Amino acid sequence: MAENGERRPSVRLLRVLVGPGRVFQEVVADPAFIKPALAVCGIGLVLGLILAPRVQVFTTWVLQHGPANVPPEQAEQVLRAAPTVAAAASVATAVLAPWFIWLVVAGLLKLYAMFTAREASFKALFAVAVYGYLPIFIGNILTTVLLLGVPVENFQRVSLSLAAFLPFQKSFLYFFLSKCSPFTWWSLILWGAGGAAAFKTRPGGVTAYLFGLWLAEALALAAAASLNTPAGLG
Repeated sequence: MAENGERRPSVRLLRVLVGPGRVFQEVVADPAFIKPALAVCGIGLVLGLILAPRVQVFTTWVLQHGPANVPPEQAEQVLRAAPTVAAAASVATAVLAPWFIWLVVAGLLKLYAMFTAREASFKALFAVAVYGYLPIFIGNILTTVLLLGVPVENFQRVSLSLAAFLPFQKSFLYFFLSKCSPFTWWSLILWGAGGAAAFKTRPGGVTAYLFGLWLAEALALAAAASLNTPAGLG
């Protein structure tokens, strides 16, 4: 009975943090992901709604203190509409972004399977993506708690990445370190373990593949941000 309880998707989602090897073997054998996926999105929706008023205040602050990017005659209209739009977008992102990430991770794992002549169903790989997302989700919860407790002018400085150890600056190093989150790395390790379980191979190759893709993306985004950062904030 206890073992059957441990295999329930909701319980399995939490067990992935302490016993990923066994959990991913179960996930590959029984790739049920709807309940944990809906749980993640449901909690994300609640957090997004809680944070929405703060997002509105932050957006208003940015518009009032940032550079004027709209004609003066439209400034008042933008100031009224933009905070609501930003809050709605943040709530929608909290619900929809996980699905996009899961789809991308499952797709990348499928590409790995194609290039290495491995076999695994897309459903199993999508389930691996859902379960391996938990560290990132925990990081999102912690970030939300921090955002609720700081003045809105410090929103941009809230980070769980290595950039938190540096003062805010518009540099390649800062933007790169802002992508270096231990929670992201933790999820990459879990996705590597899950992919290896699906492909019946050792996790080293899959994990190195995912970390390599992450590094390429982090470097590209940091370079783009450092070359195209608007003045006036920070």
